[in-house]
Amino acid sequence: MTDTDTPLRAYVLEDDPDIAALEADLLREMGFGVVTCTRIVELGDLMDVALPHLLVVDVMLPDGDGGDITELLRSAWPGIPAIIVSAASRERLEELEPLGPVVAKPFDLDSFRAAVGQALDRGQELRSAS
Repeated sequence: MTDTDTPLRAYVLEDDPDIAALEADLLREMGFGVVTCTRIVELGDLMDVALPHLLVVDVMLPDGDGGDITELLRSAWPGIPAIIVSAASRERLEELEPLGPVVAKPFDLDSFRAAVGQALDRGQELRSAS
């Protein structure tokens, strides 16, 4: 699903369609155009076309680890804000914190919205530092 009439673009990588729809709805409410995908390869194809203003990435995906792909993408484009959303163990979530705000599933809407703001602020800091 794609919205192209808004200036801010978010890519959501989530294999659960209900969670992807919820995240996309919340992001649209916040002014983002949203593209959702369920596989890492799809996200790679999107990144080849245009960079997003925000990434929302699930960790446990059918074709790999979303944390690993986020780390790879952030090494190539350090200023891209990312939110990690996962039902992974507490230890794994703590490992992912350097990549951006981590939202544990199940999440409440306010936590997700707060993570979006934190990720955008962090992305701005990273872009200013480079």
